[in-house]
Amino acid sequence: MKAIHILAGLCLGALATTALACEMPPLVAIPAKDKVGDQGAAIRDATKVYFDAMKEYTDCVQAELKAAGGDAAPKLTKTVLIARNNAAVSEADAVKKLFETNVGGLAGSVVPATQFNQGPAPADPKKK
Repeated sequence: MKAIHILAGLCLGALATTALACEMPPLVAIPAKDKVGDQGAAIRDATKVYFDAMKEYTDCVQAELKAAGGDAAPKLTKTVLIARNNAAVSEADAVKKLFETNVGGLAGSVVPATQFNQGPAPADPKKK
């Protein structure tokens, strides 16, 4: 029975090392649409910082998965890292939608065409 506890502890320790290597950025505060007022520019700047940090986070998680062996990584490690990446992308998508709904208009300048915003880049209004 003690061997099982030791093995479980070693597995959790290995996972903790991987899990602690990447830090999830804190959420950006996006107020309700009627509370934005003249804070639009500050909210846009904070949202850009959030998306830049989230990109670094997902890059880190993906690098950890690659370092763990990619597709050949242990099943538990692979499952945890994929779940962390997918949760981060889902959170970023929710923040993007909230930003567009409450602040609106300039999300294309805040969220580049990346894993968070699939599709073509917004048209450059200066090239008409």
